[in-house]
Amino acid sequence: MASTGATNEARDAVTLDEEQTREHWGLIIYPWMLVVLAWGSILLAFATGQSFLIDHDYLLRTSHLSWPIAFIVFFFSWQVMTVAMMLPSALSTITLVGRMSRSAGPFWLVQGIFILGYTFVWSLFACIAFLSDTLVHQLVDHWPWLYTHSWFVGATVLVIAGGFQFSAWKRSCLRRCGREGIDRSALSDTGMIWRLGLRYGIFCLGACWAIMLVMFGIGMKSLLWMVLLASIVLVEKEIPGGQRFTMAIGVGFLVLALLWLLFPLVR
Repeated sequence: MASTGATNEARDAVTLDEEQTREHWGLIIYPWMLVVLAWGSILLAFATGQSFLIDHDYLLRTSHLSWPIAFIVFFFSWQVMTVAMMLPSALSTITLVGRMSRSAGPFWLVQGIFILGYTFVWSLFACIAFLSDTLVHQLVDHWPWLYTHSWFVGATVLVIAGGFQFSAWKRSCLRRCGREGIDRSALSDTGMIWRLGLRYGIFCLGACWAIMLVMFGIGMKSLLWMVLLASIVLVEKEIPGGQRFTMAIGVGFLVLALLWLLFPLVR
């Protein structure tokens, strides 16, 4: 009987260890799968000539779609781009949330709720950016000088992004946009996890909105710009000491703004 009990305990221990191993890898693989699928969709879109689906300039000017339809197409395409560009820099936080909130439900559900809260914030940014771009297009169409100097808009975006990199606002939000900013006492309830995702998204938006403004303003047609800006966000948020590069990135944006004004080939 004693040997049977010991055997059962050993079997239970092995089963528990296997479950923990599966959960450990699931915590990592699940969000990574979303990133891989998003980048795969973007690569496929560029390879098949469908990248115009996320090009707001094309949707507003050339597609002849009504504004609501153009917005809907852009909005859903933006979700894919957000997962591809912004989720990699949040993966360690998403893994932590899944690991620390076992009492709230299955890890995939907890991580999914957190991701929804996070991407909801970026969706609001997309709505504001698309509406603002609509107004800019109206301004360009009705202001002859700006119509003939539309490159000025791109240079302005780069100057704003470059200057923001030096701000206290940037540094403050960047410090809170990481695992250290997660309130671990709020990980026991799915409603709290949703709010935690929102809070995390707000700080990440506060830290990275200018970079995504560059993406929106001049990088939507370029796979290279997408990779470059996603890498900048990843370095700033996740690489140890990455915040030291913040000012260097700001200088880079300002130099690029100058080149944008002086050399048409850069545009």
